Amino acid sequence: MPASRSTPFRAPADPRGAPGVHRIPVPLGMSSVDGGPLASVRRRTREVTLETIYLRCEECGALDNLRRAAGLLPGDPVADFQGEFFADSDVHKWLEAACWHLAEEPDDPALRARIDATVELLAAAQQPDGYLNSFFMGERAAERWQNITDRHEMYCGGHLLQAAVAHLRATGERTLTDVAIRFADHVWTVFGPGRRPGADGHPGYETALVELSRATGERRFLEQARWFVEQHGRTPAAIGGREYHLDHAPLTEQPEVTGHAVRALYLYTGAADVVAEEPDAGLMAALERLWRNFADRKRYVTGGAGARHDYEAFGAEWELGDERAYAESCASVAHFQFAWRMFLLTGRGEFRDAMEQVLWNGLLSGLGDNGEDFFYVNPLADNGRHRRSPWFGTACCPPNLARLVGSLPAYTYATSGDTLWTLLLTEGTVRTELAGGTLELRISTRYPLDGEVVVEVLRAPEEPCGVALPIPDWADGASWSLDGADLPFEEADGFALLHRRWQAGDKLTGGYRMPVRPLAAHPRVRAAHGRIALTRGPLVFCLEQADHEAADVRDIAVTADGPWTADPRPDLLGGTVTLRGTGWAPPAEAADGPLYRPAGEPWPEARPVDVTAVPYYLWANREPGPMQVWLPLADGVETASSR
Repeated sequence: MPASRSTPFRAPADPRGAPGVHRIPVPLGMSSVDGGPLASVRRRTREVTLETIYLRCEECGALDNLRRAAGLLPGDPVADFQGEFFADSDVHKWLEAACWHLAEEPDDPALRARIDATVELLAAAQQPDGYLNSFFMGERAAERWQNITDRHEMYCGGHLLQAAVAHLRATGERTLTDVAIRFADHVWTVFGPGRRPGADGHPGYETALVELSRATGERRFLEQARWFVEQHGRTPAAIGGREYHLDHAPLTEQPEVTGHAVRALYLYTGAADVVAEEPDAGLMAALERLWRNFADRKRYVTGGAGARHDYEAFGAEWELGDERAYAESCASVAHFQFAWRMFLLTGRGEFRDAMEQVLWNGLLSGLGDNGEDFFYVNPLADNGRHRRSPWFGTACCPPNLARLVGSLPAYTYATSGDTLWTLLLTEGTVRTELAGGTLELRISTRYPLDGEVVVEVLRAPEEPCGVALPIPDWADGASWSLDGADLPFEEADGFALLHRRWQAGDKLTGGYRMPVRPLAAHPRVRAAHGRIALTRGPLVFCLEQADHEAADVRDIAVTADGPWTADPRPDLLGGTVTLRGTGWAPPAEAADGPLYRPAGEPWPEARPVDVTAVPYYLWANREPGPMQVWLPLADGVETASSR
């Protein structure tokens, strides 16, 4: 890797100069999200969610734990410890999220003061040998590094390192970076060749080490990251040899995604970062194989990951239950990050599509529209009792969602040579340096509520350059015109590549047709057998009871061919689009029928009902009631017209 990345780069990953990457992200400050649904989510996160999470860290004692560790608060660090043993990580994730927002709004004195105070607290809590974890203080100090399988010391340390990198990139100051370096150096005195074997029981430390290496120019942290990735599956087992911990086989030999979904996706993400810096054909082949298994056998239509409540695990192939889906919000964040890195490594549009799928469905669903409530679990069906919560005993998801949303503009574009690649279509601007000079664009769109896009060139290089716009796998065609004249383009692995000599004032218009697209699952997905999911563009839709007074949504059947009408609703849930059509449902009294009846005995005759479907990511923001993503097909439903 290069000796250093000398110029500031405000992004969660800085792969500039890495030999294994094909695309480089455009950082915060060079791209913006100014309008549309994503801008609303980011504004709410900045104005409400950041404050909410900080106050909850105060209320649950996570900040006081660190104050006692630093000697700034009286009390016993063991007897008075509050929360889970990984509570520090929630503070670290909040700090990372806050730093990404500060990177965009450096003149916010209140945010800066809170960040400075938190950095000062972490520096004070660090022990003379570099160790930093408020749980293992006082009488528990003797337990440090004794249970790396389950006690999350490296996981907490990984989020400390990632917060430090974000702080450095947002402020240019090294205070927290120096804390992170001392921590990583301490870890390496305990583990490593010739010392103790060990792997991170909850991966995340590997990615953090790679980014610390990139931020500091210190290659030793990259070497440590590779070593920790390669420790999984060694003989004798470093952390117990269980699939749950991804320790049952070396990563290069693992045939399928398995075990704890978040841990697995974080491990793959860290391995992708290692491959970016040190290309490795065997490790890259493993990542491709694991991705295929995940995408083709174990991924929810919402992009969610993890079918089982037991062990928060993936489960078996095609095991994608709906009401009992786990699909943890953290797993959606990890899916997004893994897909992004695979795109940077390959430039393939399928990874961009995956980012979009999970963002617009299984990830944003974790955030309530009040900015104060969150989902830990994201099921695809509900009986009316699953609601977002203000906080959790295990509170990993809220700050994880916040740090992803805070850094979202850095995931929106990427470059290679003389081409700018658009990953997430959203209202905003982008400015970047290409091989021939500066390209600056303004994008106007209501995507994903509709498919119309306008790209205005504000500044362009003297030489021809490329503007690459997505051709999603769901798109029913894409077309582009320049100042009213059709503009041909080259299809480049999921993108429309428009390469020409651009001029300031050029206006590119076009976009995507967005018909309603019913999806059926593989026949082995039992929960979806005989059912369809309604999609339009990247959005997955669901039925909520709030829109259906005439029938229980669990009883409503639909036809695959609709017809369905997209209905813009600026008055609903902050402004969205719904799908309207007709379904069939039995009379209400049918619910009181027998639990079992002889086969062939007719069910009460179904009647037509008006159906309204809303985007899945917006569900559970109104009065409680049942919800369904997978809808039974009306084929075979007993109706008057079918007799």
